[in-house]
Formats: sequence, C-alpha cells, structure tokens
Amino acid sequence: MSNSLLAAALSAITNRSVITYDDYSKGGHDGCSQLDQKALHQSHLVGGRVPTSNEEERIRIFIMGINGRNIGVEVWPSDEIRQLKENIKGELGIEPNQQRLIFAGKQLEDNLTLASYKIGSHSTIQLVVRLGGGGDSSGGDGTHGSYPSPSTVLFIHPDSLAPSYDYDFTQIDDKGKTFMRGNVEYKRPCGWKRIAINVLNKYGDNIWLGVDRKSSTSSATNEWPVSYHGTARDNCKLISQVGYDLAKCKRFLFGNGIYSTPDIDIAYQFATRFTHDGDNYKVVFQNRVNPNSLVEVSKEETGSGEFWISPKNDDLRPYGICIKKEN
Repeated sequence: MSNSLLAAALSAITNRSVITYDDYSKGGHDGCSQLDQKALHQSHLVGGRVPTSNEEERIRIFIMGINGRNIGVEVWPSDEIRQLKENIKGELGIEPNQQRLIFAGKQLEDNLTLASYKIGSHSTIQLVVRLGGGGDSSGGDGTHGSYPSPSTVLFIHPDSLAPSYDYDFTQIDDKGKTFMRGNVEYKRPCGWKRIAINVLNKYGDNIWLGVDRKSSTSSATNEWPVSYHGTARDNCKLISQVGYDLAKCKRFLFGNGIYSTPDIDIAYQFATRFTHDGDNYKVVFQNRVNPNSLVEVSKEETGSGEFWISPKNDDLRPYGICIKKEN
C-alpha cells in the first residue's frame, strides 16, 4: 500500500513532517530522524480516569496563557499534573513537554496531584509554552501567543513495517461471518486499509499474535484479542472522557486506565482526519490487548458502544494502522 498515504497519516497524528524512506534516501533532509513506531503508539494511547468505588466530584478549572484567553478543563482533584497536560494537549494540541504550568507562583511537577497544590474548582493555572529556542511564551501579556511545531523531519524505516501482512478491507463485508481472536469476537476493519507494523519477535514471543491459529476465523491458545483507538485531539471529546461517562456502570480496582474499543466504528468517532492528494481520510491504531488485565464494558451496559479499559500502557500492543477514505 502507499507509503505516502501512511506518511500523510502519521504527519497528522504527530503534528510533524513525516516522509517515506524513498524520500529520505534522496537526501536533502538534514537532521532527519527515524520514526519510532512503538514510541509513537505509546505516546498516543488514550489514558484517563476510571470510575472507582470512592468516587470524587469532577471540578472545572481554567488554563490561561494562549493570547491571554482562558480555556475551561474538567478534571479530578486526584489527577496528576501529567494528566492535566494531556487534557491541555487535547484542547490545544500542545505537547506536554512544551508545557510549563504555574499556580500560586509555583511550577507544577508532573508526578504531583492537583489536590496537593490545593487547586480547586474555578482555579486558574498559568500556561507557559516552551519555544524551540528555549524561551517561553505565555501570551499573557498579549505579545506572543503562538508556539512552533517540532522541526525535526521523521522518516518511516521499511524495517518498521510488515507489508506482507497489509490488508485491504475496503470492499470486504463480514455480514454473517464471525472471526475470533483471543476467544473474543474480532470485528475486522471492513471499509479500511490496514498497514501492518512489524511486531514479530518484538515482544519476546509471538503467542499473543496467534501465529499458530488453525484458521482465519478461529483463535489460538493464549492469543490476545483485537481493539482499536483513535487519536483525534480537536473538535471532539477524547475517547477517555466519553469512555469514563459510559463506564460509570462499573467500579474498578485501578483509578486510571487506557481506553480502547473492539469496534472500529466507535474508534472512528475519535480518529484523526487528514488530507492526501485532495481526498480526506481518517486513521486509527489496531492493537492487541492483554486479556488477563482487560476490563470490558459492554454496549448493553453503556447503552452505546463497547469500551475496553486496561490498567497499563504495556497491556496494548499496536500491530496495524488503519486508514479509511471518507466519502
């Protein structure tokens, strides 16, 4: 499948310039770095609050900085500052490592909670954006409200892909068919193109991929089931916010989790949109999920779509990037 299409998709996800290996090989890209697919996936996993038995009230705080304007953000007092930075990223597209947050004259540390700083409802936090040259821009004085995108060009190394496992599902209709992965129904990404990530032998063994399955519709022993997650930051709620509201029917032993869904139609709602050669597309990640730690919240329980919640990033392993052309 088209590597230029993949490069356009990854450019949209990362908000950076991503080029194909062929373009990189032509030269002229000083300081170009290889795209780390695993790091990319880890950085775009959608984490968030999970309902627990001792539930607290969500509060609304304000972030002030870009051109001196305030934005409202809903948080929990027990959220860590790093989670707040992810919320700001979702609202403004500013990477957490570019953010410096100040409250009551103190710079906020990532591993501490809002409550530890006595940040309460309607508190205002100052956002200072770290510029590429090391300076800061808060915009609070009206002098500077923009922030630069990272300038390093990234290239896709062919070793990070597994084209023999690419699959074009655009004309596939699985109506009346059932596929299983990890003893859970696998809803294939019909209507999408799947670009395979090279994951063989990357995690110690390949049992989780079900390489020994007897047929395309069956599961293999100790195989992990399949989920999807989108990465959109703008113009819609994050999957973690929607997932939390829908998951209130359950209580969890862990307070924060990683949200995904076995239904790509649900992931589509949270997918990044991008343009390539004049056409509009959306992109989502296809993962395998550790069944031993997975908590399922069914569509019957939510009254909407099905959501899966995992306690740790390592419980999700990407193995495909799905791209769909919009009508």
